[in-house]
Amino acid sequence: MFRVSALPYHSISRPPRRMAPWLLALMLSGAGVFDITHAAAASEVYHVGPQARIKVAIVEWIAATGEYKEWTALNGEYVVSQSGSISIPMIGRMQVGDKTVDDISADIGERLKQITGLAVAPTASVEVVKYPVVYVSGAVEKRSELEFRPGLTVRQAIAMAGGRERRSTQAGDYSEAQQISYAGEISRMELQLKQLGARRARLLAELNDQPAITFPPEIKAAPQGSTVWQIMTSELDLFNARAEALRQQLAAAADLEVLLRNEINILDEKMSSQDEQVKIAQDELSDISKLVDTKILTTSRKTSLERIVAEMQAGKLDLVVASMQAKQKLSETERDALNLTGQRKTDAGQQLQIAETQIEDTKLKRNTTLQLLQISGASLSRTQSMKALDLQQLEYWITRNGDEAAAIKASEATELQPGDVLDVRYNISGSLDGAALSSADAGQSQ
Repeated sequence: MFRVSALPYHSISRPPRRMAPWLLALMLSGAGVFDITHAAAASEVYHVGPQARIKVAIVEWIAATGEYKEWTALNGEYVVSQSGSISIPMIGRMQVGDKTVDDISADIGERLKQITGLAVAPTASVEVVKYPVVYVSGAVEKRSELEFRPGLTVRQAIAMAGGRERRSTQAGDYSEAQQISYAGEISRMELQLKQLGARRARLLAELNDQPAITFPPEIKAAPQGSTVWQIMTSELDLFNARAEALRQQLAAAADLEVLLRNEINILDEKMSSQDEQVKIAQDELSDISKLVDTKILTTSRKTSLERIVAEMQAGKLDLVVASMQAKQKLSETERDALNLTGQRKTDAGQQLQIAETQIEDTKLKRNTTLQLLQISGASLSRTQSMKALDLQQLEYWITRNGDEAAAIKASEATELQPGDVLDVRYNISGSLDGAALSSADAGQSQ
C-alpha cells in the first residue's frame, strides 16, 4: 500500500475540484494511512464487532493530474453484520470482525488494487461512526441499552440508566417504613443473640463446674451501664446465686451427715454396752435357774430375772432399729448431696440445648430479615452500631463477547467496551458488617 508522511508537491495549471472538509483535514494531518478513529479509543485499540457502523472513504492519487480522486460509488456507511462482515461494491462481502480500522483500511486498499489492477493501491479511510450498544441490567432504575462512547465507565453507564434501583414506590415495592422495621428487627435479634450468648456462657460454666463464667469478648467488652453490660451482670448474679444456693445445700447435707454418723457411733456404743449387760443378766439367770432347780430359791426370783433379760434384749433390738434408720438416713443424705450436683448439671445441660436451639433459630431469622432488608435496596450502616439505614453496596459484573461463563467483576471506574453487558447486583454478602454480625456467632463457637 502507498503511504505518505507528507503530501507531495505537484505543479498544476488548474486547481483541483473542491474536496470534502473531513478529507482535506485528513490529508493535512500527514497520516500514513487515512483512517479516522474516535478520539477515545485512546486507551485500547477498538476491534470492530457486530452492530458497529463504520464509514468508508476511498481516494486515489492521480499523478498525471496532480489530483486526488474520490471513489464515490464505494464511499458510505456500512453496518457490520452479526457474522462480522460488510458488503462493499466491487469487493463484495469481506470479513471485518475483530479487526482494527487500520487493518480494514489496508485490506480494502489491497483488494481494490488486485481487482482494478492498479499499480498503487488506493487509500481507504475507515472511521467508526457508531459503536455497538452497551446493555445495562440488574439493580438499576431503567434496564436499557446505551449508546457507547469511548471512555464510558461503569459509573457513567449506571447514571445513564437512571442510577441505582429505588424501591420506594407504592406499586407493591418496598417502603422506607418497611426498611426501618427490618432494621429494628435485626437490632432486636442482635441484642437477643448477645443475651443468649451470655446465658450460654453461664450454662457452660455450670455444666463444667467452673468457678467463673467465661463470657465472649464482645460481651465482656461492653461499656458499663449498657444493655449488654446489664445482661452480663444479670447472668453473673444468677450464676453466683445458684452457686451459693448449691454450696449451702451441700453444706447442710454435710452437717447432717456428721450428725448421723455421730448418732450411729453412739448407737453402736449403746448396743455394745447392752450386749454386755444382757450377757451378765443371762449368766445370772443361768446361776439362779440352777438354784431354783435345787429348791434353794423360789421360782419367782427366776421369773423376775427372765423378765429383766427379755427387756434388755428388746432394748437392744430398739437400738439396732435406730442404728439402721440412722444409716439409711445417712445414705439418703449422701445420695441427695450427689443429686444436688448432678441435678444442677442436668438442668444446665437441658437449658443449654434450649439456648443453642434459640441461638440458631435467631440467627436464621436475623439473616432472613437482613436479606429482606437488602432486597429492599438498603443495608445496615457500619458506622452507627448497625442502628441506621444506609445504601446497600453494589457489585458490577461485565459479560464480554457473549461469554457469560467468563464474567468479569468490575469497579465503578472500569471502562466499558462496545457490546458489553453490565449486570448490577446487590452485594448481599459484602454488605454484612463482619465485625458486628459475626460477633454473636463467634461467641457461640467458644
